[in-house]
Amino acid sequence: MAKIVKQESAWQNPWVWLLAGIMAVTLLVNGTLITIAFTSPPGLVVADYYDKGKAYLYNQAQEEQAAQRLGWDLILDLPKAPAINHSESYLVRAVDRDGQPITAAEAEFAAFRPVENGHDFAVAMRDMGAGYYAAEVDFSLPGNWDLIVTVKQGEDQLDIAKRIFVKK
Repeated sequence: MAKIVKQESAWQNPWVWLLAGIMAVTLLVNGTLITIAFTSPPGLVVADYYDKGKAYLYNQAQEEQAAQRLGWDLILDLPKAPAINHSESYLVRAVDRDGQPITAAEAEFAAFRPVENGHDFAVAMRDMGAGYYAAEVDFSLPGNWDLIVTVKQGEDQLDIAKRIFVKK
């Protein structure tokens, strides 16, 4: 006599539930990441990215040649712990190759938020004398900020760049 075996449903096996759960979590995470990618663009791409990319090495070499020719040195004095909604003084000292202050120059402090557009700003720095230039700056958002200070005297120009983290 043949014995009749009652087959159980596959859904009663815990391994089937485990595999189904793994697939469901994977689909949920991927869907969430795709939604975030399309709804919040990073804003890191400039409009003329191709032309800037092609000219990057040339521009970098030009800046290095200008820095060597000028012999200028820029020393940027940053606050210890910058915080949002707290105005602090940012100071740069500009000296020539002999250590003499660079006077009667124009200086600009620019801050760029690398993770999103719309929050970048630039401030003209005040000439404090003896090669010192200062700007009072207030950051409105926490996180990483890229700073570029430009000192320009006539046709000559030198930049210094730093990245800071602004706390809440």
